[in-house]
Amino acid sequence: MSTHLNYLERPKLKKPKLIAGLPGIAYIGKLAVDYLIHELRAQKFAELYSEHFPEWAIHKDGMIKMLKMDFYYCRPEELEDSLILATADAQAASPFGQYKLSGEILDFAMQYGVDTVITMAAYVLSPNESRSRIVGTATDAETAKLLNKHGIELLDGGTIVGMNGLLPALAGIRGLKGFCLLGVTRGGIVDVAAAEAVLEGLSSMLGLKLDLTDIHKYAMVPPKFKPLKLELPFRPEEEISYIR
Repeated sequence: MSTHLNYLERPKLKKPKLIAGLPGIAYIGKLAVDYLIHELRAQKFAELYSEHFPEWAIHKDGMIKMLKMDFYYCRPEELEDSLILATADAQAASPFGQYKLSGEILDFAMQYGVDTVITMAAYVLSPNESRSRIVGTATDAETAKLLNKHGIELLDGGTIVGMNGLLPALAGIRGLKGFCLLGVTRGGIVDVAAAEAVLEGLSSMLGLKLDLTDIHKYAMVPPKFKPLKLELPFRPEEEISYIR
């Protein structure tokens, strides 16, 4: 098996934007997208299985299942466009797999006419570093200016590790627009405040009316898996971070 797509429904979507949040540092992107799915009452319409996920199987209540990525859709009343919300049990387990799986996600999204790819992740502060609550980066100057206009501090230099960075970057190569919003964090298992900051930034960018009142209560449900530890070329004493 390389990749298998299981369609639960084939919805007709209007100029959809893809918003993805995958497991990672402080669970920021994953929590943000899961809360979007919950709050917007999005409907699942497809599942993606891939051999590039880690070699794990999920067992619960005597049942065993493969790792997968889930795709949901919705169209909030205040938006003209539809949204595709994507989340997964894990990121791909190797650099090759991350490129391959990211490309397959974009292939899937472009079938529905997606023109903008958005991801959410973490920015881990160094001990003496100070930042605003949310930072970001974009695939093009126009979108970068829009981020800045909405009060999102632009990153200058460094790299974003993993699929949360690859998805918008590869989207840019394909002629799509994209941006990544990163919640500033000191790390930990789940940083709810950072996820909330990212969702505030996303809401501002899209003109989305999103009630964040219950996000702390929602986050009390523990994640099914610990975030995948990416293999990075860093010294043992260095703290793992998406930003290099």
